[in-house]
This record gives sequence, C-alpha cells and structure tokens, in this order.
Amino acid sequence: MRKLMIALLVLTLALGACSTARQKLSPQANVNAKTANVYYAQQNVDKAQSYYEMVLEEHPDHAISLRRMGDIYLHKGETNKEKSVEYNKEAFQYYKKALDIYADYENVTDQERLDIRSMNRNLEGAWVRIYRAGDALLNEGETRQAMEIFELAHELNPERFEPMIRLKDIYQKEFEDNTRAEEILLALINQDPDNLDYNFETGAFYYNIKDYAKATIYFEKARELAPANLNNLMNLSISYYELERYGDALTIIQKAMELGPPDAVTLETAAEIADKSGEHLLKAEYLKELVELNDDNEIYLALVSTLYQLEQYEEMVDFALQWYHHDKTSRDAVNFIILGAAQAGNDTLRETYTKILGSM
Repeated sequence: MRKLMIALLVLTLALGACSTARQKLSPQANVNAKTANVYYAQQNVDKAQSYYEMVLEEHPDHAISLRRMGDIYLHKGETNKEKSVEYNKEAFQYYKKALDIYADYENVTDQERLDIRSMNRNLEGAWVRIYRAGDALLNEGETRQAMEIFELAHELNPERFEPMIRLKDIYQKEFEDNTRAEEILLALINQDPDNLDYNFETGAFYYNIKDYAKATIYFEKARELAPANLNNLMNLSISYYELERYGDALTIIQKAMELGPPDAVTLETAAEIADKSGEHLLKAEYLKELVELNDDNEIYLALVSTLYQLEQYEEMVDFALQWYHHDKTSRDAVNFIILGAAQAGNDTLRETYTKILGSM
C-alpha cells in the first residue's frame, strides 16, 4: 500500500511538473500546486481543494488545478446526495474551463489526450447526474424544483435538447400552457433550425394539439434531415391524412413501407389512406398483406368487401373461405362466400354454404 501511495505521489508531482511547462506559476503558486497534489494523492480532498483554490486565485487559468477541482467536486457530488446538483454543477464548470484551456495547446502529448478524454467523460457524467436529479424530483411531484434543475442543465449545455423538452412537457401536460410550451420549442428551433430532434418534437407538439398544417412543416423538415426516420414519416403521413391531403399521405406512407416489411399498424393505416385516395386496388393489396399479420374478423370483412366492390369474385370467395376456416361461427364469412359464389357462377359452392348458413 505504501509503495502504491508513493507511486501515486510521483505521478501527481510529474503532472504538476508538466503543468508548469505549459503554464508558468509563481514560486508560491508552484509550492501550493505541489502541496495540493500531495494531499490529492493522499485522498485528503478538503486540504487538496484549499491549496488548488490558492493556485487558482493567482492563476485562474491553471488547467491542472481546474481539472483537479473538477475531480474533487465530482467526488463530492457522488458522496453527498443533498448537494449533488450543486457539486456536479461545480464539477461541470471546472472541467469546462480546463477543457477550453487544453483546446489551445499545441503538440498535445499522449498523457494530455488521456486527460482530455477523462475530463470529457466526467463532464458528461456531471451533466447527466444533474439532469437525472431533475427527473427524480419530477417523479416525486416536486415540479417547480425539477424545472429549476432542467433550466440549469440547459444553461450548462445548451446543445442538449432533453431539459427543454422536459420543460415543454411540463408546461403542456401539467400546467396546460400550450403557449409557453410552444415558445420553448420555437426558441429551440430558432437556436438550431437544422436540429432533427427540435423539428420532430415541434411537429409532434402541433400534431398533439391538432394543428396538422403546422405539424407538416416541421415533420417535412425532419424528413429532409432524416429521410429514413420511420416514426417521422408515419406522423407526416397521418398529418396529411388529417388535412385530407390523401395523395400526399399515400406517397409518404409508401416511402415508410419501402424501409422494410411494414407492421400491422402501418398496413392498416396505408389501406385506409388508399381508400380515401380512391386507390381501391392498392387498398386490397394492403389488406391482403395485413390479413397475414392480423387475421381479425374486421380485417377479413374489409378485404372481402373491397374485393366485392372491385368485382374480383373468385379472389373474394377464396378469402371468404379463409375467413370461415379461421372463424366457423362467422355468419358474415358464410354470407360473402354465398354472394361471391353466386357472382362467380359456382352453384355447388353456393348451395353448400347456403345449407351451412341455415344450420348456424
């Protein structure tokens, strides 16, 4: 253990020597930095902090001291739950200052690269802990406190969209304040017009308040940014459907289905849109695929009714028979078999199922 402690001391003193090569310290500050490193190696964080603070009073841009202060506050944030947000905020700010200084270094050494990677990881960790603290308070019903923390998380890292989306959700769902929710989203869009998440969330906001015209604007922008985003394509298609722009809705949902085998919800939506578009043949094709995934009586009814409308009687009978074998209690299935058989001139089949109908 003693050997390990000596090794740690040698390492931290070496780091201190490296820092002086990058950033010259006064004789007193140099002594304070070395003393801080010794206490840090001994895990006496309070003493180490006091000496790093002395260094920073004289040299506010001393990167090693800034980094160590970040480490100290990160540790305090992990061990003191009541002050976790406060300490993680301090850690984030110290790491950010240190990283800004490292960014100006020329001929970065391997050790400095490791330091930068470690600080970036810890910077992210400190931010995530702050954000999760807001989530925890929200789940406990402490909405106002949660909002303050989400605002802090956004202030620390404006590039992360999650805190403001949380605030938007609070205003919209808990306070029923759509105006404030809209202001937050539009401010985010104004800040970064090409941000996929912002456009998708704004489209979803207008979709949920049934302003489908505005929803399509942002879903279309999201489509430009991510053409293969299935959820966005589905939302865009349904928005056009609600606007009775059935041709556009059909075009978009077909693009969604090109991304891979469609699920039952997509096929059912596509069939409904095709129906509204007057594309009854296409509707029948989608229903044929759908019945393979969902052999529900209503799906069979929609399919055989469409085939009857298209005067495709033989195929109608085939699916009506398939429906009957799926559910032998369905009088509708038998009626469609009889109707289709009559239209197709199949008297034997018609007579057989007329008897079955009579016995039901």
